[in-house]
Amino acid sequence: MNIIQLIFSKKLYIMKKISKQIDISILEKAKILGSINRYLSKYESIKDKCFACNIINNTLIVGTIDSSALNLLRNYHREILKDVNSEMNELLGIKLNKVRFKIIKNPKMN
Repeated sequence: MNIIQLIFSKKLYIMKKISKQIDISILEKAKILGSINRYLSKYESIKDKCFACNIINNTLIVGTIDSSALNLLRNYHREILKDVNSEMNELLGIKLNKVRFKIIKNPKMN
């Protein structure tokens, strides 16, 4: 998928690929987080309530939109850590040591 940005410069429209302007490490991290989000969707009870937000210092940060989903995720945190490390070892390139959970605003809401 190519995302194109239109730039207006001196009465000309110039089209540039966004991927050329964004640092490749950010795009790679977004790809990894997207894969983790797809993995988290296997838990049917919290399917649309949890999202992989970031990876900082070998810690996966998972956001949930309510406290009930947060409590369910805490019960699964060892399984999530083990499965993400084993299934996405090549993609991650690092071993995750910890999972942290936070309550966030629902990103799918307008």
